[in-house]
Amino acid sequence: MTYFCPDGYLPTPDAIVRASECWFPNKIAALKTAAAPESQAKSDNNIEAAVRAFSLPQVPDAWRHPLEEIASQTVQGLRNFLHQGTLKAYYFTDHGRHSVPREFWATAPADGEMESGTHWPFGKPTRSFEWRPNHALFLLQSELDLLLSEQPAKKRPFPNAKMPDLVAALRTLDHLPNREKQREALRNLPEFEQYRLTDDVLREAERQAPRGPGRKRPRPGQ
Repeated sequence: MTYFCPDGYLPTPDAIVRASECWFPNKIAALKTAAAPESQAKSDNNIEAAVRAFSLPQVPDAWRHPLEEIASQTVQGLRNFLHQGTLKAYYFTDHGRHSVPREFWATAPADGEMESGTHWPFGKPTRSFEWRPNHALFLLQSELDLLLSEQPAKKRPFPNAKMPDLVAALRTLDHLPNREKQREALRNLPEFEQYRLTDDVLREAERQAPRGPGRKRPRPGQ
């Protein structure tokens, strides 16, 4: 279904794209580069359409997992801001503009609304023949732009579940001369750019991937 979008507003699927490009620029750039050979004769917005439709079967298999990961993390971030009241979501009825209560975004009925761009004020129908009102869901573009401009470098806490990946990445950097260089390289890897790699996190990774005693720097050509 196609909805009218008032000036100054963004449908929430488009807001997800906008936020993902701000929060995960390296990953989005890599996907666009990978998509280029397949889309030379197509619209430049194919990757954006794929992000919006990441759950649909026509998304190439090679893109599915990274797109799902980017979209899921972006939606989680936006919902956090909506729940905090830093950002608001709006819908329109015959009685004017309404904002979705901030408490709603911490509940299960909110699942999928950002991605679909549709808000159900009284919940989704529970029976196939039941009708309930639903409305297009928007973010105010100026509010989103302000949020993104204030959050360019804000990083998420590092999840413990990603520690094996961090340890594995650290082991690939064994050729670097010292831990300081390894830490710098880890923080610049695209897969960890959205996380805050504190000294405590890095020390734990180093404990799990110790360097051998008396390690020497390799000679040139070795």
